Amino acid sequence: MRRRLSSLPTWLGAIGLLASAALVGGYWLMLYMPGTSFRGEPAPLGEEGEALRERLHSHVRALSEEIGERHYWRPEALQAAGNYIEDSLQAAGHQPQRQAVPTGSREFHNIEVVLPGGRLADEVLVIGAHYDTVRGSPGADDNGSGVAVLIELARLLRDAELDRTLRLVAFVNEEMPFFGSDAMGSLRYARQAKAEGMDIVGMVSLEMLGYFSDEPGSQAYPFPLDRFYPDTGDFLAFVSNLESRRLLHRAIGAFRRHADVPSEGLVAPPLLGDIRRSDHWAFWEKGYPAMMLTDTANFRNPYYHGPSDTHDRLDYATMARLTMALAATLETMARH
Repeated sequence: MRRRLSSLPTWLGAIGLLASAALVGGYWLMLYMPGTSFRGEPAPLGEEGEALRERLHSHVRALSEEIGERHYWRPEALQAAGNYIEDSLQAAGHQPQRQAVPTGSREFHNIEVVLPGGRLADEVLVIGAHYDTVRGSPGADDNGSGVAVLIELARLLRDAELDRTLRLVAFVNEEMPFFGSDAMGSLRYARQAKAEGMDIVGMVSLEMLGYFSDEPGSQAYPFPLDRFYPDTGDFLAFVSNLESRRLLHRAIGAFRRHADVPSEGLVAPPLLGDIRRSDHWAFWEKGYPAMMLTDTANFRNPYYHGPSDTHDRLDYATMARLTMALAATLETMARH
């Protein structure tokens, strides 16, 4: 008995060391991010930035106000949104392609432009944003903002010299009840890519990129993330699963070298269900590395999925800054 008691401190010490190692390892695995998030007052946008800001606002307003709700139960509006995206990509100097997505008794489309790479052309980066909305919402932030950024990335990257191929895709039917079904545009795309043997080295989902606030308390989180991240909703969030950690680190590291927008990153375990809530999930399902860029949706935006998700509530100056930084980030990632 005495011998057992004398060994107790040793056992407790070993358990303590293991617990400490687990905490440090967990932090390094999930919360550590390369580079430093921007802090301070951003520089003025300048002439090109102001023009970009106006174009972003014009896209979001066209989708959310002129077209409005766009989903299966308003098929003409969903088709009009697809036509608008196709026309905007053509105006940006591209030749969009359509992929049919059968949906019940109707047919909608993914819309894609391809920026071919050079010596690593077979390696593909997919950048996607869904253009449908939930019923009852005009969908300015969700996801007119992501679509607007996608269109302008196509414009900014049109003449970029790339080693890897970039595929920019507007996906249909991300919202419920189609999420996870055969009619989910991104899942159909990922399945076809897998069947064709496409070497997708990374997928980035642009999911709500327009709502920012510098008010303390404007940012919430699922527990226990509130212990580690700021309570001010002024940052762009980079989110991935554990298998896509390397992709996320490459993306946020490059973004932080170019951006004057704050950024936070999370490599999340599968038990955190909120990390699956966009088109990147479809690519995880097919074994591809993928991640999401987001303003964190309902954890920040009080108008999420409601009738007040309107174009006048978004921050187009910040959207312009993050779009320019994302263009530089993708150009970096698409080079050897």
